[in-house]
Order: sequence, then C-alpha cells, then structure tokens
Amino acid sequence: MPNLRWNLSEDKSSYAGMLMVNQIWTRYIWNNPDYNGVEQYGDIDLGIRRSRLIFYTSLMDRVFIYTQIGADNISYQMKQSPGIQLYNAETEFIFLKDKFHVGFGLNTWNGISRYSNNKLLEFLVVDNPGFAYPVSGTFDKNGRQLGIYAKGTLDKLHYRISVVKPFEYGIDSVSSPITTERINENFAVKGYFEWQFFDKENTLFPYMTMNNLGRAKMLNVGAGFYYHPEAMLVEAEKDLSTVDPWIASLLIASGNSDKLPNYADYFPSQISDIFLAAVDIFLDMPTKNKGSITSYLGYYYNFFGPNYLRSMGKMNVSKMNPALALPQGIGNSEWEVGTGHIVRGEFGYMLPGQGLKNRFQPYGAFSFKKFEALDEASVQFDAGINWLMYGHNLKWTLQYSSRPIYTEVEEQQLWTSSKGQIILQTQIYF
Repeated sequence: MPNLRWNLSEDKSSYAGMLMVNQIWTRYIWNNPDYNGVEQYGDIDLGIRRSRLIFYTSLMDRVFIYTQIGADNISYQMKQSPGIQLYNAETEFIFLKDKFHVGFGLNTWNGISRYSNNKLLEFLVVDNPGFAYPVSGTFDKNGRQLGIYAKGTLDKLHYRISVVKPFEYGIDSVSSPITTERINENFAVKGYFEWQFFDKENTLFPYMTMNNLGRAKMLNVGAGFYYHPEAMLVEAEKDLSTVDPWIASLLIASGNSDKLPNYADYFPSQISDIFLAAVDIFLDMPTKNKGSITSYLGYYYNFFGPNYLRSMGKMNVSKMNPALALPQGIGNSEWEVGTGHIVRGEFGYMLPGQGLKNRFQPYGAFSFKKFEALDEASVQFDAGINWLMYGHNLKWTLQYSSRPIYTEVEEQQLWTSSKGQIILQTQIYF
C-alpha cells in the first residue's frame, strides 16, 4: 500500500493519498537486421520507462476518486519534448462495500487477463509483455478506455466488467489490402473473473500484483474477454474485372496475365469483430525460511480477423531507415499481437532471508506465439534477477530477453533467428 496517506475524518472513512514512482531503464539492444539480412549496430541507451504521480481520495466510504498523471517512454530519440499526460480519471460509487462498486471515466478495469490488469509496481519480470494490451495504441490509450465499470468481490469470486467507448482509430474505407482497424463508433464490452482460493487481494485500485513476495497465500484462477463489434476491415482480394480491357488484352496477349492484379482494384472488404479471451492462473506462496515462489501461466486467444498482425517495440531508438526494415520493423520491434494463440509462463523464487530488505529473486519466463499470418510459431524467453533493496519500493532488476526474427523464405514468413536485449531497471516508489 502507498505510504503517503492522510485521514480526513476521525473515523478514517475519509482519506486522501498519493503515490510516486520512477522506472528508469539502461539497455543494450541487439537490433533487427535489415530486409537483406545485413546485421545492424547495437544501441546503448538510458530512458524513462515510466514516471507516474497518483492521487486518490475516499469520502465517507461512499465515493472513491482516482487520478493518475505522468509520462512514459522518454528516450534520447524522442522527436518532441516530454509532456505530462493523463492516464486515469475515475469516479467510483460504492453501493455495497467490497461487493458492488460502479465507476465512470478513463479507467483500466480491463478484461482479458490478470496481466491486462497488472500492477506496474509489482512485476516479477522487468515489464509486461506487449500482448497483454492487444489494442494499446489503437482503440485504447496506454491500456485505458473511457467507459463505465462495475467491480466487486463475492466470497472468493472477484469480478470486473466494463462497457467502454474505444478511442476512434483506423481507416475509413470500403476495402483494404490487409486486415486493419476500422473507424467505428461501436461500444466494446470487457470483463475478468477470478476465483481466489486462499487469501483475498486488495481491489481498492484496479491493479493486480504479478509478484507478491510471499506476503500472502495466493492461488488465483481467472478468465476474461474483450469484444468490440465491427471494429476491423478484413483483407480484400483483387477484382480482375476492374482492369482496363485494353490493358488486360495486352497483358494476356503478351503472356503476362500474372500481372493483371497490379492493375486491378480491390473487392470491398468484409467487416470483422474483435474477440479476445484468456484463461490464467497465478500462484504466490511463502516457503520455509521466509522465501517465496511466484508463478504465472496464461493462455490467450486473439481474433482480429484473418491474418491480422501488428509489431511493437518499446522505446525503439534504432536509427535505421524504415524502408530497409524487415516486415516486423526496425530496432527491437517484434510481432507482438495478431490473430492466433499465445501461451505465457513465468516462475520466480525469492531466496530465503529476513524481511524484505536486501533480498534476491531469480526468475525466468517464456512466450509461445502462433499467429495465423506467420508460417511458423516462435518461442522467446526472459531470464533475470530482482534485487529487492526494500521490497518493491526500492528495487533493481537485471534481465536478458530474446526476440524472434522472421524473414521470408520461399514466400513463407519463418522464424529464422533471434536477437535480444539486456535491461537494467531501477525502480523507486513511495
């Protein structure tokens, strides 16, 4: 819990608090090769992954207000001066304490998975995988959307469900050569439901820990979804009847009929829904000698329409010409989101010791991705260690992460090699 908190009433039913956090990254990145397979230079940089300031107020156990501001992804390659942005602005009404709350505003009471509701202060690995927020940068902003949510805990069942108006994004067209986001004004529905077998989590804030350091006995199994109707345009084929008759006859007569699609328009695209779902399990248990084990396993199913694929690269600082890039992009870009299947696993062990000062926690993680648009599945891994100088409040994390490289081989997109990056993160919050 945050330390900066002040009671506003004698019975402590009204209070206000704040929280500050900085996460700073120092990295070495083995950059992606270019389209011709030419190896690129590596990058060494220092950047601000997150800097946040959070304010919250509870009034008479009836209303809860939560606001978060800050800045993310500040690197030396930024094209404009860093600016403060609004992340959360929520007003929540408490109808039945702990059991039924209703809130409004820019919120992150998300569906899909535990990772989609993660607590950024309490990761096991250095950061969340990009696929945990599959519409980030498209229909949401930093994992947030405008809407109405309901949440609560009934016995051992925790629930959160939202109706949101996604941010407008995509193209306004009747046809597209690739499956892509479509401008629309439809509402989306999302939810996450979790059975807490042992100790209950604190759900005052939207966030769920991914690394509880053995402070409670936790075995939680959850399932979630995200549904946004008619949000995608499906890739269209060429309509050869639109080729100019004179050009068509010339190409056919010269034996170049295979070039007809170059002169044709596309058929109208079909319209597809977005449907995303996941099931996961989270385990965090104390062990003898005051150690602890932390583990996560999740299965994700994503449907954005046929052959949808999108790459991401956190704080990408590569200076390579994008025209020379592989389809997955320059620098540390990788295929992160697409129609298909993902399995994520993590395991960490906090070594025996006393209290939460000067503790060490080695860990490992993997991601298996099988996307419809790629002809081969991939597996990537993370390996690292947390030095908990004072729990999560003062923490160092050193991690190596691999990244699959896809190239075209005989008209197939195959996983042909891997690159990686090393990250040293310093985290301070109070």
